[in-house]
Amino acid sequence: MNPTQNLKQGQIEALARGDFNNMKVFYFIICLVLLYQCRNAQHSQDQTSIHITIKGDFQGVSADSLFSSVTYIPLETSKNSLLVSINKIHIQDSTIYILDKKQKIIFAFDLEGKYKSKLDKHGRGYGEYLSLDDFFITDSSIYILASDQQKVSVYNLNFEFNFDFPIVTHGTSITFNRDSLFIFTNYCSTELQNFYIYNRFTGEYLNKFGSFPKKQLGIAYRQTTFAKYQNSVYCFFPYDYSIYKCHEKLEKVCHINFGKDYMYPENFKNYSDEERINYIMRYSDPLQQPIGRIDNLFICDNFLFFTFVKGIFPYIYFKHTKQDVAHVGGIINSHQFPLINNDFIYIDDDTYMSFCQAETIFSLDKKEIQMPKNLRTIKIDDNPILGLYKLKKD
Repeated sequence: MNPTQNLKQGQIEALARGDFNNMKVFYFIICLVLLYQCRNAQHSQDQTSIHITIKGDFQGVSADSLFSSVTYIPLETSKNSLLVSINKIHIQDSTIYILDKKQKIIFAFDLEGKYKSKLDKHGRGYGEYLSLDDFFITDSSIYILASDQQKVSVYNLNFEFNFDFPIVTHGTSITFNRDSLFIFTNYCSTELQNFYIYNRFTGEYLNKFGSFPKKQLGIAYRQTTFAKYQNSVYCFFPYDYSIYKCHEKLEKVCHINFGKDYMYPENFKNYSDEERINYIMRYSDPLQQPIGRIDNLFICDNFLFFTFVKGIFPYIYFKHTKQDVAHVGGIINSHQFPLINNDFIYIDDDTYMSFCQAETIFSLDKKEIQMPKNLRTIKIDDNPILGLYKLKKD
């Protein structure tokens, strides 16, 4: 994502007042309100809130309202490319990189789904790893987090080993900002700190922050932690209805208000695992549980996006700059987009991606839906199918 220039103070104040008519640059409103809290010359510390109205069990979001077109990519199925799970996707230089945590492999496919190669170097030797927890790609290098060995390893795009460096704790997520590499420990650090920063070129330790109470030590959550926007790193926490900016410390920049009936108590985020389980046991029906997990934060100039779980069902929040009303709910498929679902896996400024299992093809009414040519030879036990959905611009 290309960073944009920061707004001048007067423009930020105009955003705060809601006076948009005289602004020469119509940047994406919601995110700038969230991320720049300069309400006045004294830089007020008050946070902005996003108010999300809950109506019953949520209204569905029509795929036709979000997307203009779709490209389906059936991933090649061979003995070298069999996928067990899809945990993360990154697209770089016309290559799709897929993290399969269960197999501890990163697969590479081209944009038509043809298998290219894979990073598959299990072991304790030179250039090998025992776990593959997360990765990112930048400067033609792949950085992986090998939490079991408490190290970060770096490979080139041909999956050839370059170097690695040790880290002082286990973790589950990594990202970068310029020369810095951020690690999220996921409540695993015995120093009771959730974030560590290293120089990504030298491995030099730089900083740690994000303290948590000892009773949460050892609690680990499955979620995507980091988002990047304008050369800054942002994140969510489980059961915490806020967006934070990560730099030398955690800075709360936004509160998300779903309404008190749909949110856990304020201090719930600090409960121990036992306390949390006991509280949740109050709900005999899982569907009545409040919103506990907010995930997959993405911020760009055009929109704000994240996912969340209400009860047991996943939903999306999508607010476009030029739209007054946000899209909130589960995505509903349509005649044009029959394979869309809520198995979200990737988003960028232009594209939303989800995946479906090959067997889904066989549940469709072929008489009603004209299947694309590249899906007509799919077998029921083939690799999953990626759907690249082109986002509408307004």
